[in-house]
Amino acid sequence: MLMHESTIGGFERLQEHVAHAAFHDSGERFDPPKCHPNTRVAIIKRITDWISGLNKDTREALIMWLYGAAGSGKSAIAQTIAEILDDQHFVLASFFFWRYDPQRGSAKLLVTTLAYQLAVKLPPVFRERLNMAFENDPLITTRSLEAQFKALVREPLFELLHSGFSTNNHIVVIIDGLDECDDPKFQARIVDLSFKLLHSRDLPLKILIASRPEIYISSSFDRKPFPMLARIALDDDYQSEEDIRNFLADTFNEIKTQHRLRSYIPTDWPAEDSLDTLVQKSSGQFIYASTVVKYVASPRHRPTHRLEVVLGIQHPKAGDSPFAELDALYRHILMGVEDVDLILQIIGFVVLHPPNYYNSATFIEAFLSLAPGDVELLMQNLGSLISVEIHPYHAEVLTVRLLHASLKDYLLDQSRSKDFFLDCLQMHTHYAELCLAHMTELTSFESNSPLQPFTGVSLYVLICLNFYVLIV
Repeated sequence: MLMHESTIGGFERLQEHVAHAAFHDSGERFDPPKCHPNTRVAIIKRITDWISGLNKDTREALIMWLYGAAGSGKSAIAQTIAEILDDQHFVLASFFFWRYDPQRGSAKLLVTTLAYQLAVKLPPVFRERLNMAFENDPLITTRSLEAQFKALVREPLFELLHSGFSTNNHIVVIIDGLDECDDPKFQARIVDLSFKLLHSRDLPLKILIASRPEIYISSSFDRKPFPMLARIALDDDYQSEEDIRNFLADTFNEIKTQHRLRSYIPTDWPAEDSLDTLVQKSSGQFIYASTVVKYVASPRHRPTHRLEVVLGIQHPKAGDSPFAELDALYRHILMGVEDVDLILQIIGFVVLHPPNYYNSATFIEAFLSLAPGDVELLMQNLGSLISVEIHPYHAEVLTVRLLHASLKDYLLDQSRSKDFFLDCLQMHTHYAELCLAHMTELTSFESNSPLQPFTGVSLYVLICLNFYVLIV
């Protein structure tokens, strides 16, 4: 006999609205990505010091934003932090977003999933308050995120504190992959709600959010009060190239000692220059290195041959895709932008421009007859792949830079990029036509060319570009 809904307790009802695959220790996320031993040491220490209040620079912050380019290892860091806190018996709740899972790809089950984990780990008073929330409003799970946060997290925590509960450590919530949430507006709302939840500083709670620096998320963080927020950018300050080299070297050593064909692998494999190439192609992003080692380590293939395929020495067999995981990531990001044809023209210029010339956003705008500021505007949703940043030696100049060296390989290989393919011959021809048009305008008696301010140096650049087109 089925129980009538009124006889079911609030905690039991809560369980019906939990994305159990979003837990850091979910069985469905078995063997999730985490940091390789002895890598990301400085970042992990900074985060754990923030949680424990040991870093005076971040002691006042209740929310930390860990951000970086696509594939930079944010989820691995978040997973490692979660496991460390679990081992140290912190009260922890986590939600790992993933766009391909209907439960983890939206914010619908975020609050209920976090509330369930807290109810399991905190004293019974918290669960009793949850039961009361369902008694007062049996449809609480259909309410807004704001209403759910208030009824299922904030008020139960207050009830717990008023009961005399105290802890030496903060309760920690980890929200990973916020950019994977299917609705960008909800991404920003989750950031806003996190600050609203902790604004009064009356809860022993800290929140770690990891994401790509997408426009909705970064804009929301930029509006928040400085003292409450700590940021960690996964950039060159954290020796990611050295970590990637160590990861690759250790993994290749494992292949040499554990692969079923290990007796056929030379002891000096891989060559140092091969390792250098892989580190350079990684551009500080772990996803490239991770994709390579998964492909090379296949027990059904020769590792030496597969590494040669990765390095372009050998051609892959039909149907073999060394960079399938990386290609899926690039495709997903590019499919999410508007004006993709114009964006590919800009990227094509960055990829194919003459060597020894930095990619000035202002020059690109003039060259492609765009309005000032268009490059920055168009690239705002590609912040995890492409950076529009101040030139290190010319503060007045914005430059466009690919964050992934492997993105160029992807775009120039039609079998991988398909409809995002950059056809070199076609694009060189297009740029040559633009060069000739601009040079004609610049040499006319009364020039209205957008490149007029660049006359001199940039005219030389145009001639170089035209010459480069002709010899490619």
